[in-house]
Amino acid sequence: MDGKKFMLNIYICEDDKTQRGLMTEYVNQVIMIEDYDLKLMLSTDDPYKVLSTIDDNPNVGLYFLDIELASDMNGLTLAQQIRKKDPRGFIVFVTTHSEMCYMTFTYKVEALDFILKDDQDNLHMRIHQCINNAYSRYSAVNNHANQIYAVKIGDKEYCIPVEEILYIETSSSPHKVIMHTPARILEFNGKIKEIKDELGSNFIICHRSTVINKKHLREVDLKNRTVTLSNGEVCVVSTRYIHSLTKCS
Repeated sequence: MDGKKFMLNIYICEDDKTQRGLMTEYVNQVIMIEDYDLKLMLSTDDPYKVLSTIDDNPNVGLYFLDIELASDMNGLTLAQQIRKKDPRGFIVFVTTHSEMCYMTFTYKVEALDFILKDDQDNLHMRIHQCINNAYSRYSAVNNHANQIYAVKIGDKEYCIPVEEILYIETSSSPHKVIMHTPARILEFNGKIKEIKDELGSNFIICHRSTVINKKHLREVDLKNRTVTLSNGEVCVVSTRYIHSLTKCS
């Protein structure tokens, strides 16, 4: 399940169909090679579609924008509009006109990079570098602003904001736990007590196999010995912990 809040989304806006196809291919290759927690959200020639997609997916984005678009909105104006919707986003301009580089400063959009698309090998390498740089900065900012819990599944690492975790439960698979968030369900190796200790005091035991985030606790049902969380999910509570949970609700 793809997260809406944690993932870095990538957008491509290029009006040349062949060029857009190449850029899309390069981005997908980097995603596969690096195995980052990011997604190619949109590849289009329509700047208005970029803006509407941002509205529907309010994540931080990485934007590869052609400056000269076959539209009444060029890439520089599009970048200005993106900045209003996604102030933390990363903007990369891709163009055949090196002399237009200075205009990115005039428009005050704080571009991450400026790529000339004449050299296809260079384009591939620079796209790769931009994705690495953007993901590194995005991860660093998130780790500074919010406590992050890193989950390793195979060769892929997920960076989950602790405040988004609803609850963790033991899995039916030996030595594994299942983490629930509003956007994901992740199963990985771990011991529930050790994870509780790592996550801190906001996480409390409601059953020997379940730890909940008390910030997401909405209701305690003493009669049925259950708790309801902020997303409507219900967890069973053992008799041992039911009364202590009433103090948190």
